[in-house]
Amino acid sequence: MINRARHDYIELSFIYVTAIVTLLCLSTIAYPVKTSRFGFIIPQETTQKDSSLYASQAFSSVTVNAKAYVVYDIVDKKIISGKHENDTLPLASITKIMTMITALTHHDTKTSVTIHKESIDGAYDLGLKKNQVWKLGELLKYTLVFSSNDGALAIADGLGGRKAFVKDMNNDATLLGLTTLYFNHPAGLDDGPVLGGEGSALDVAKLFAIARKKYPEILDATTHNRVTVTASTGKIIGIPNTNQEIEELLGTEASKTGFTDSAGGNLAVVVDTTVGHPVVIVVLGSTRDGRFSDIVTLYKALQKSIEPIKQK
Repeated sequence: MINRARHDYIELSFIYVTAIVTLLCLSTIAYPVKTSRFGFIIPQETTQKDSSLYASQAFSSVTVNAKAYVVYDIVDKKIISGKHENDTLPLASITKIMTMITALTHHDTKTSVTIHKESIDGAYDLGLKKNQVWKLGELLKYTLVFSSNDGALAIADGLGGRKAFVKDMNNDATLLGLTTLYFNHPAGLDDGPVLGGEGSALDVAKLFAIARKKYPEILDATTHNRVTVTASTGKIIGIPNTNQEIEELLGTEASKTGFTDSAGGNLAVVVDTTVGHPVVIVVLGSTRDGRFSDIVTLYKALQKSIEPIKQK
């Protein structure tokens, strides 16, 4: 005679195990996974194209000057559109976003930084003077808005020395999982064939996503055509943004330019064209003027990509 209670228990257990295995298989198909050294399944970030909110077909006819670009959904962590977004290219002054992250990872915004003679190369610079003292937060705003090479050098020189600071930049990028990013100079300046900074458009987008989350009050300065900052010598008024078209893009939360002979024109912006769903747009390897028109082209396509969603 069969023990029905035991039989039912075995049958239910079999059904339960089968269901769990099925669900795991389905989740593995839906989301990329990897297994930890302890055997646990770890969900992986997907960078598949097309976002749940934005219709990628809006970018199908887009043409840009840039060698590479990406439009990256920060919330869903997905690529909405891209071209050669994984190619490693020179970053020029886009590097200064990593300079900010490294500086504020190891120091706070109130840390004092003194401007020393070796940090000033004699090039045109509106605000920096020898023996001037800045709070790190104010110096970072100035450095990012004006894309001041001297400002980046002063930060590196004042926070442990240039060589050690660049080493920290590379270590911090690795810890953040940004494997294509590599730096030789805190301002992104090239030294002959040695690039000041390099990386992919996708990793730059992820870098901006991290910076936006951690340091929005610093990046807010980059969304204005002109800003006022304060040093020990007093207020410095009317510092011009190297992106003078930034206020024409509604919903901007960050901007950074970059240009060298090897890099061409680079530009990255964070925009929120819908409430609470920000996107990073990055162009690398464009021209000095083309980087701005490229961003406008991609921004307009992004706006257009929302329309099919609104109509549902």
